[in-house]
Amino acid sequence: MAARIAAGVFGGVLSSLSQTIVADVIPFERRGRAMAIVMSSFSVATVAGVPISLFLAAHLSWHAPFIAVAIVCGLFALFALRTMPILKDHLQRVQPSPIDGILQVLGDRNHLKAFAFSALLMFAGFTVIPYITIYNTVNAGLTAAELPYIYLLGGAATLISARWVGQWTDQFGKVSMFRKGAVAAAITVVGVTQTAGMPLWGILCVTTAMFVCMSGRMVPGMAIITSACKPQVRGTFMALNSAVQSVAMGLAAFIGGHIISRDAQGLVQHYWGNAALGVVASLLSIWLVGSLTLYGAPAEPAKK
Repeated sequence: MAARIAAGVFGGVLSSLSQTIVADVIPFERRGRAMAIVMSSFSVATVAGVPISLFLAAHLSWHAPFIAVAIVCGLFALFALRTMPILKDHLQRVQPSPIDGILQVLGDRNHLKAFAFSALLMFAGFTVIPYITIYNTVNAGLTAAELPYIYLLGGAATLISARWVGQWTDQFGKVSMFRKGAVAAAITVVGVTQTAGMPLWGILCVTTAMFVCMSGRMVPGMAIITSACKPQVRGTFMALNSAVQSVAMGLAAFIGGHIISRDAQGLVQHYWGNAALGVVASLLSIWLVGSLTLYGAPAEPAKK
């Protein structure tokens, strides 16, 4: 348990640092495409990471996936040392203490709205996502051998679609693309809770569409979040944002677990209620995003 907590702590730090570096290095006009590349890495992890880890554990030992992660992190550290720009210009300014930096971030109204927006992004998906496996095996009748196709196809599709969404985000505007993506994601979230009775190909179409739409709203969403904080406190803001997102995911899964239930036959009941809660969160995020101030943003380009 201690090792898992430590992994989560350092994973959160690395996630927030990587997004901070992207926002610092990439100008606002190209940040959608940059965030698409970052977000597509999650798709690579879904498609390749889990199967490779299972293979290593099955053919070597359960220690092997963890050792492999450590080796890959070491290689990435060396690669970053040779390729990453030296981002230390901000160190020439007087830096606040960690506590003062946190208070400075939390004292900004726009930052608080950005945290709320970020929480809604996570909440909208994680009322449904943690229970996809149990619903599709129990209610929809998928076998253990068929279940991985949901994540394999979903990850592969988002790996392709994220790049397109990144280009459209920079072309048509981040707020506009987010709103379109959030509406599409809300529709597919409802669809995922209604797959009982569908053939395998129908279930895969619905779940893949959900992963694509979820990823599609996250690309402009993260570009918006990284632009909603003052550049001089972006590191602290993104670290706090990582914590906010983790809390929102946990809270969504906790509430979702209290909505669903099992009947006498073991079938999952009221899964649609989880989707309804996710739709409400999506609608709130669509409303809230229009009130955010985005630093470095020119006037949104006209629709084409």
